[in-house]
Amino acid sequence: MNTQMQKMFAPIQELTALNVANIEKLVNLQLEGLKEGANASVESLKQAASIKDLEGAKSYIAGQTEAVKATVESATARAKVVAEIAQSYQAGVKKIVENTFTVS
Repeated sequence: MNTQMQKMFAPIQELTALNVANIEKLVNLQLEGLKEGANASVESLKQAASIKDLEGAKSYIAGQTEAVKATVESATARAKVVAEIAQSYQAGVKKIVENTFTVS
């Protein structure tokens, strides 16, 4: 009886482990993005506070253009990672379901 229960709950445990692993990956990715955004904001404020003349303002604006470009590139890279996580999750669920319903 115990073996039957273990066999019945095994797919649920596998799905739960898969969910936890993917949630952890997504949360870490989100935290990475938040940290990056916060650091960029603080750096931008520091640079803005140091503007003393027109040349400094021009330099600040040029730097902001580059900072936005880097932020967009980073967000795009994170979006690709999210897509990879989703594909991996789908494959993992499919494998668990197939293993569960495969006649032994």
